[in-house]
Amino acid sequence: MIRAMAAVLLGALIMIVQVTIVNRLPLPGGGGPDLILMGVVMFALARGAVPGGVTGFVVGLVTDVLPPAAHVMGQYALVFCVVGFLVGRAAERAPGSSALTVILAVLAAPLLAAGVGGLIGDPRAGWGALLRVWPSLVMYNLVVAALAFWAVSRFSGERPRRAAVPTGSYPARRRV
Repeated sequence: MIRAMAAVLLGALIMIVQVTIVNRLPLPGGGGPDLILMGVVMFALARGAVPGGVTGFVVGLVTDVLPPAAHVMGQYALVFCVVGFLVGRAAERAPGSSALTVILAVLAAPLLAAGVGGLIGDPRAGWGALLRVWPSLVMYNLVVAALAFWAVSRFSGERPRRAAVPTGSYPARRRV
């Protein structure tokens, strides 16, 4: 119960920081980091496909109604749900490939958002505009992902485990 409350409060804090601070920063390249996307990705990595998809959907719905919501209702719910599910599925299938999974999610999420916007008729969703800001979006999100990985590993108290070397599994050396 306490973990669930902490997750909800952390999600609310991430959304508030995204809307009030990050979205207003005049960053070079026209894009900026998407803290909400990174929160969904990190949660899906830790919990799996179904919790990642459900969390992505709920967080996306809240994002759809947060001001300044200038897009169609449900657009980010769909995008974050798909990203959360796929990241969680990748984490379940290949637990050691979390860095690659995050990189692929960071590369694909803006393209998925633009594709969904184009499908539902959002006039602002154009590939030309996306391709101008896509490199900066990816770079900012990769920096945030690296910081998130560092913070989680630093404050969780878990250290990477080394593979145990079984004794007696090596063949005896022959003397020549």
